[in-house]
Amino acid sequence: MSGKSIRARAPSASSPLARRVMIANWGGNTAPEREFRRALHQAGLRYRKDQKPEQALRCTADIVFPKQKTCIFIDGCFWHGCRFHFECPKVHGSWWKEKIQANRARDKRQTLYLRKSGWTVIRVWEHAINPKSLPRLVTLVEEALGGCARGRSRRKFGTSRTRN
Repeated sequence: MSGKSIRARAPSASSPLARRVMIANWGGNTAPEREFRRALHQAGLRYRKDQKPEQALRCTADIVFPKQKTCIFIDGCFWHGCRFHFECPKVHGSWWKEKIQANRARDKRQTLYLRKSGWTVIRVWEHAINPKSLPRLVTLVEEALGGCARGRSRRKFGTSRTRN
């Protein structure tokens, strides 16, 4: 491994089609994010979207309740390495494995930093957002806003146990 960052060592697309797909995947405002925000809004909850919870931290939460110091990250199954849905690409597999491991390590660091700064952090897998689960997710957020102990991270929703 060289001293260059993962991004600097990113391999070229394996085909023109792969390049078009990579360009189209810009992230943010995904269908699961919109569906979750819509449910929160219908429940009367008001929030900020795509905001930095802490200016000193280089991360943007998908949903932020600044007054309650609560933020929500909706983690995509591919980019965050969901144990149920992530399958490492075969082309440039070692690079992708390293990339996803780095993403997961970054998620842990950011969650820990936010917790230590007094934030309640909720992480939700994109696959866990569906019409059947939305009422439970909204309740989870309402409970976090209504008195969850500051600095505690909520269990990752959509898995049977916490992902470390």
